[in-house]
Order: sequence, then C-alpha cells, then structure tokens
Amino acid sequence: MRKRLIESAMIVFAEKGVGASIIPDVVAAAEVSQGSFYNYFRTNDDLLAAVSSELSAEMIQLIEPAVADIADPALRVATGMRCYLHLARSQRLLARFLAGAGLRLLGDQSAVFRYLPADLEEGQKSGCFAPVPLDIVLDVAAGAALVAINRMAQGRVAKDYPEKIVAAVLRTLGMSVMDTERVMAPALPKLVPPAESLLARAQARAKSQEAGAD
Repeated sequence: MRKRLIESAMIVFAEKGVGASIIPDVVAAAEVSQGSFYNYFRTNDDLLAAVSSELSAEMIQLIEPAVADIADPALRVATGMRCYLHLARSQRLLARFLAGAGLRLLGDQSAVFRYLPADLEEGQKSGCFAPVPLDIVLDVAAGAALVAINRMAQGRVAKDYPEKIVAAVLRTLGMSVMDTERVMAPALPKLVPPAESLLARAQARAKSQEAGAD
C-alpha cells in the first residue's frame, strides 16, 4: 500500500504542485481509506520526502553506470547532466514533478548534489573549469538544470535541448568551445527505468488516466 500511496502522490504533486494540500487527492487516487493513509504518512511534507527519496535513488541508479568509469571530471559533469535532463525530457511526469518541487529537491541525497559538487571541484583542480567559488559554480549548474526542467515540463522541446543547456553551462564554467564540443560528443546510453520502478509505474498510470479522460 505504501508503494501505491507514493505512486499516487507523485502523480498528484505533478498535477497540483507541492504547495497544495494533496492528502485527500492522494487517498482518492490510491483508492484507500484516510485511516489507512495515516498508517504510513502524516503530512504533505512526509509524502514529498518519500517521493523525492525514491525518485533520487532511482535516478542515481540509472545515471551512475553512465559516469562511473569516466576519469575526466568535465566529461563526467557533461555526461551526468545530459543524462539527468534527457531522463526528465523522456519522462514528462518526472519533469512536471521536479519542476513543481523545485529547490525543495536539492538536498544532500538528490541526484544533483550526490555527485556534482565533487566533480565540479575536481574539474577546477584539474584546470577544466575556471577557479570560481564552488558554491557559485554549483548554483549556476543546478539553476540551469532546474530552469531547463521547468521548460520541459511545460511542453515539448527540441531533441538536442539538453545538449544546448549543458554546453552553455560548460562554457559558463570556463571551458573552451573545442573542449566543450569534445565532452559533448560521446553518445549517451538509453536510460530506461525498470518496469517495477516508481518512475515507470507512475508514468504508466498517468498515461492510462489521461487516455481514460479522453
């Protein structure tokens, strides 16, 4: 039942935003009683934390294999950001949830903050990135990603939109045009959430609900 509630909460958060009082909507969407709901969660924030934690873990599991064996920190940053944005582009429900949650998701265990600070710092030490205070660099990269996700949540974007965003971030961080083109060149693996994952389950359910409403 907990999985069903988290799945329902992701869909409702994506539709109504994280500031709304969504417990009645989640109870209705999950088709459970209010009493059963309170056996697992007490507040909106509890729900948001549960959805965010599960999504972050799943996104890290999908992206980590694509960057784990890359020695070049600039290439790791480019590949990780491209994977992150392409995942949001291919999963509309995910993009809508991330856009609605915004800065609330940027905690220590988020997919962004799990690796990006260390990779940016290593990139600075190796001379790939300009020697700008790390918190400023992180704000630039994370801010660009959030704005891009918000745009993708609002409607379709070009297939190479993630590449354009990441290339702009790398140039802002001090990379040359040639070096930026080099780290943007490798093909990305296809990121497919497992069928049993929250990403896949919620996306399938949202599509089914949309089809039923037509």
